[in-house]
Amino acid sequence: MPTRVQVYLYDLSQGMARTMSLGLTGRQIDGIWHTSVIIFGREWWFGQGVMNAIPGTTMHGNPVEKIDMGETEIPEEVFMEFIDNMRETYTADSYHLLDNNCNNFSSDVCNFLVGRFPDYITNLPADFLNTPFGQMMRPMIENMFGPSRVAQNTPPPIQSAPPSLQSQQLLSSISGAASGTVPFMTDLSQLQQSIQNSTAVVVYFTSATCPPCRVIAPIFDEIVLSKGKEIVGIKVDIGIAQAIGRVFEVRSTPTFMFFLRGTKFSQFSGANQAELRSSIDLLIYSAHPAHPHALLSLTQYKGLSGTPILFPSLDSIDPIFAKLKTFLPVAGAENALSEAEVKQLDKIQAWLHKRNTAKKTESAEPSMGELGATWKPLLGKLLNMLPYENQFPALDIVRMLILHNRVAEVYTKDGNLTIVNLFHNVASKDSEGSKPSALMTLRIACNAFSTPLLGTYVLSSTARDATKQLLVTTLLSPAVQQRQTAASLAFDISVKVAQSRAQKTDTVTPTVSGGPLEHHLGEDWIVECLSAIGAAIEKEQAEEIIHRLVASVGNFLYQEETHAGAVLLSILGLGETLESKIKAHAVKSANVVGLCREVQEMIRTAVAENERSS
Repeated sequence: MPTRVQVYLYDLSQGMARTMSLGLTGRQIDGIWHTSVIIFGREWWFGQGVMNAIPGTTMHGNPVEKIDMGETEIPEEVFMEFIDNMRETYTADSYHLLDNNCNNFSSDVCNFLVGRFPDYITNLPADFLNTPFGQMMRPMIENMFGPSRVAQNTPPPIQSAPPSLQSQQLLSSISGAASGTVPFMTDLSQLQQSIQNSTAVVVYFTSATCPPCRVIAPIFDEIVLSKGKEIVGIKVDIGIAQAIGRVFEVRSTPTFMFFLRGTKFSQFSGANQAELRSSIDLLIYSAHPAHPHALLSLTQYKGLSGTPILFPSLDSIDPIFAKLKTFLPVAGAENALSEAEVKQLDKIQAWLHKRNTAKKTESAEPSMGELGATWKPLLGKLLNMLPYENQFPALDIVRMLILHNRVAEVYTKDGNLTIVNLFHNVASKDSEGSKPSALMTLRIACNAFSTPLLGTYVLSSTARDATKQLLVTTLLSPAVQQRQTAASLAFDISVKVAQSRAQKTDTVTPTVSGGPLEHHLGEDWIVECLSAIGAAIEKEQAEEIIHRLVASVGNFLYQEETHAGAVLLSILGLGETLESKIKAHAVKSANVVGLCREVQEMIRTAVAENERSS
């Protein structure tokens, strides 16, 4: 089925090129273009390597134009293989503002998909450099990114004034926005204003002739960008911004200066990566006081695995398919599978066998092409035609398939909302006969967390309510196996939340939420999950299940921003419930008892902090 392809066009100069270009270059340049390609529900671009996000949620803001490139017949699986190959060419280290930039990437992608790309975008670097102003700026660009392959058709001016500070600042801002690196500043007043208006600032003073600077620069970018909004990073080339170098008394490069609420906090010189990391961490710690949980000794909690609980077994492939076939109409009957569909089902079975063998022998995995072109429509048909109580073999096949990254990605972009509907079915079709299907659906939910993309998808705005409904419905199931798997799902969700909180933003690549996961889920969503988990702990007697549930609570509560979850659980008496479980010997293992004690302490300290600050 044809898929629509679009190009999003952004102006990195934010309109400055349109207003300044005629005076600076002698010709009208409407924008400094950054492009990305929209295909299969994702926005793809080149910055710090090949990147993708939900369309319109990137750091570049709103596109100035959305260009319709037509339709492609290329399957998504083939496109993803193409993207994997592109990652080898478009690496973070290979970015060049003129030679290997976002527009080169978009051109390669669009030519692969539809065979064309707008020339006026890819010709912009050559058009710019073939102006006197472009030739004047070329040395500065090459100092930042290395020599350019763009031909020099216009001889450079014999005697020309150095680029103005305004021009230099424009170039620095564009280069930072395009490549996804920390931006340069050349204007003294702007730098001073940034320092005064920001809580925590680190300024990296560098120069084009400094070899150690080239070593530490990508490390500086990586550290600062990984901290999100906790710190503002700025680069200054003192060979260009000489006035800044004099005012800040920079005597050597690289030099790093750290500012806390407008006042210099510390500084050091040299390309010492360890000192840079520790200095940034100390500045952030001073700017953002530690959460009360950070002061607790939480040995058992911090010893918990950060790996989701999965159900990865591929050892019962043939019995599962044999069971499925007993539920299907016989050949020639109404609604029986066609010959092509039977062959496709056999392809799925063979593909899973190959994958199982590859895992055991550490050999090459089967390609997506070997899975067959219609595997997903066939599974959708099976789930639609089978009564719910007979769906469990088909659901088990989905469970096995989504452990593969490409299959998981297909379900992430599923317009039919297959995963969401499966989750809803558990709550709407609760009966004794439906328990195997409900159990397999829970295992699908757990296995969604085997890949970052699908794990984020089930917590996205599209699926999070269905995920919560699935969890709440099954935590109190009379079936032990269901409760155990539901506790595993609670743990997997909590791991994702805890990891996101630890990183301050949900930087698991690729992202679906486009921001801090905890904020996107919302306080009410998390509180409802915690309430259900608390109720399940109160009724549960199996120690292993209690252990998973208490671990989930710990992940949800640890360094929680608002303390709302801790306050709720305090009101619900979870601390007392845990104490009663310990006294009744429902929990006996030292590690589980220790974890219960630590969660009690998390609740107590968070509630105390909430009362103190309110």
